[in-house]
Amino acid sequence: MDTKKVIKFVVITYLIAWTIQIAVSLYKVNNPGMTGTTVFQMGLAVCMFAPLVAALISKAGFKGMGWKPKFKGNVGWLFFAAYGVIPVVAAGAALFFVIFPNFFDTTGSYYIAATESAGVDIAEELAKAGMSIQTYTLVSMAALIYAPFINIFTAIGEEAGWRGFLYPELNKKFNRPVVWIIGGSIWAAFHFPAMLIGGYEYGLDYFGSPWLGLITFTVFCIALGALEEIVYSKTKCIWYAALIHGSINAAATYPMVYFDVNYPDADKYMILGPAPMGIIAGLPLIILAVIMGIAVVRREKKVKEAAE
Repeated sequence: MDTKKVIKFVVITYLIAWTIQIAVSLYKVNNPGMTGTTVFQMGLAVCMFAPLVAALISKAGFKGMGWKPKFKGNVGWLFFAAYGVIPVVAAGAALFFVIFPNFFDTTGSYYIAATESAGVDIAEELAKAGMSIQTYTLVSMAALIYAPFINIFTAIGEEAGWRGFLYPELNKKFNRPVVWIIGGSIWAAFHFPAMLIGGYEYGLDYFGSPWLGLITFTVFCIALGALEEIVYSKTKCIWYAALIHGSINAAATYPMVYFDVNYPDADKYMILGPAPMGIIAGLPLIILAVIMGIAVVRREKKVKEAAE
């Protein structure tokens, strides 16, 4: 492992991303409403390219990352990358709502709260179009069919740096489980300023804030990063890792559609779910990562023993 190159990559990535995150998070705090939220979200989107830029500056070897799409022998991995995490996210949301049924809401309170700051009455607008919020919610979920493929164009900015450069470098020195833990922790910390200042993922008023959120999100990144690294190592194509990233980004928003944001102390429970970053809602994803991780480690052990 080229330790100096890895340290340089991480430092540059954090310097770029944290600077942007602090700036847009403070703007959001000082400008509550649609404008502040939009600037915040746009800033986070720009941050996704920080690892790619850092890898370029660190002179990472891009030729071996697998930029050319590889479909032969990878059709199964293609479908897994695009849609495999969607039922896992749904299972996590279902688990959360089974445990906390009072938070399940079909009236569209999430959409209403998200648009009212812009002075838009979404229920009224949909009624004019002859559609209810419930129908709109179901129709909008059709976007999960194509959203993963659109999201890869932003996700690739992170994946080229994390899975394309960082994880392979770590793998030169550490075994796979250690690589997943170190890589996932570095990836999680990449988001910390936006979480601590801007309330990214869990808000700012959840149980155990702020430390429980940082720990929970780190576990989530370790699990998701392991899945992406496994798929990348199997396909030898960085776009598959980006596709999983794009898929989870698309799927993660939909459980919130059924979350009653007006329920008393709703903000405090965001650390638990229903999005897959929550402690409860994230359990299916963690279980999947553990199962696939164990399978990979056992297979590597058998190959190593056979070669001896």
